[in-house]
Amino acid sequence: MEKLSEALWLRLSKSGLPIHSFLMDWNGITRKEAYQAPYGPSDLHRMFSITKSFCSIAIGFLCAEGTLKLEDHIVDYFPEYCSDNTHPWLKEMTIRHMLSMETCHTSTTYKVHSHENWVESFFITPPSHRSGQIFLYDTSSSHTLAALVKKLTQKGVLDYLREKCLDQIGFSKEAYIIHDPFGSEMGGSGLMALPSDLLKLGRYCMDTILYGQDDFACYLREAVSFLVPTVHFGQTFDEQQGYGYQFWRIRNGFTMYGMGGQYVLFYPQHDLVFVVTADTQNIKGGNQMILNMIGKAVEALPLDKKVFKNHKGQTTDFDPPGSWNESYRLYDNQKGFHKLSLCLDQKEGMLTLFGSEKRFSIPFSFKEPKVSLLESYEQRIAVKAVWADSSSLYLPVQVVGECVGSIHIMLKLSREKITVWMKKIEETYFTEFQGFLEGEKEPH
Repeated sequence: MEKLSEALWLRLSKSGLPIHSFLMDWNGITRKEAYQAPYGPSDLHRMFSITKSFCSIAIGFLCAEGTLKLEDHIVDYFPEYCSDNTHPWLKEMTIRHMLSMETCHTSTTYKVHSHENWVESFFITPPSHRSGQIFLYDTSSSHTLAALVKKLTQKGVLDYLREKCLDQIGFSKEAYIIHDPFGSEMGGSGLMALPSDLLKLGRYCMDTILYGQDDFACYLREAVSFLVPTVHFGQTFDEQQGYGYQFWRIRNGFTMYGMGGQYVLFYPQHDLVFVVTADTQNIKGGNQMILNMIGKAVEALPLDKKVFKNHKGQTTDFDPPGSWNESYRLYDNQKGFHKLSLCLDQKEGMLTLFGSEKRFSIPFSFKEPKVSLLESYEQRIAVKAVWADSSSLYLPVQVVGECVGSIHIMLKLSREKITVWMKKIEETYFTEFQGFLEGEKEPH
């Protein structure tokens, strides 16, 4: 392992990426700890969205001690921000939905209401769709979970976790979480900590997942598993591997992930934990370079038979429906679509969106890209559909011709209702394919 750690540090430090630190733990022993200027071992580093994983761990302890349940509705804990006029979709949101980034909001709410209390913004922003349907990254969800921890414990996230586990593993006393302008901890992005702190917590989490027997261990094993698909969202290949409770799935493992290349990477089949801090914000593809260098090196290792026996690997196997033929009446929306029909079998299918003036039919195949002409735009498209899980159908629509780009459509299906997420990546056109649609089945 010493050769592996040295080789990885050499590759990272010579990659041209602004790597700030690299740490590696194997079987509970630190095998490498290296830094590059301007950072050293005693410098606190902004960990950005790794903070989200800390919030998840805190929620896990609260759940294990019986203070809350994942099916609890978040509005019940914040009645001061709610009223009789609170939208039903917001009232239906659970703590589980918030952990898995399946909220009813299209974007981070405090960025929409920048002058409002950041926690309050989560409850006063009108929802765009039902919760619990489709993954969409929402930092205000984590921010609100941090406020929930404070409300239930009268302590900040780090102070609560110090009592539960951080003090016993030697987590630094200097670490803290930045506060928002209204005094709440930035639970989605505010952690300031040492890279060695992350390695210590990473080892604690790994041991808990591999060998823990209590309720918190059960929560953590669930938190790092594949719970919701992210194939429609991820900016890197690894980010498309799925999401748990504020933890990302990656190839052969899972990770705490923060903007700019902050990682705690877990490979349970080898009992390996890596920590990387960096600043890749201005380097396109920089994060995938980090993940590739470490991931490929780990893939070449033989499995640790002892660890492999104790670790029940997470599976993403599922059974999608063999056929589907339903029409849905869409609720009022800014795009003007009033009806959606979906017909498919195991080989191919057709999605049709009906508007008052336009209709779009999108044929697709599960075997190879299905080429057709997109109505109204007269642009060629090609679509190879993917079942992201047993009820989530992903249609990546390639656009070819003068309008080079793509349209991404994720459908969450049930026989009674449907949720649709759409995003277009093209400079000028296809504005209809942006945002959420909700609907209910039309009677036959």
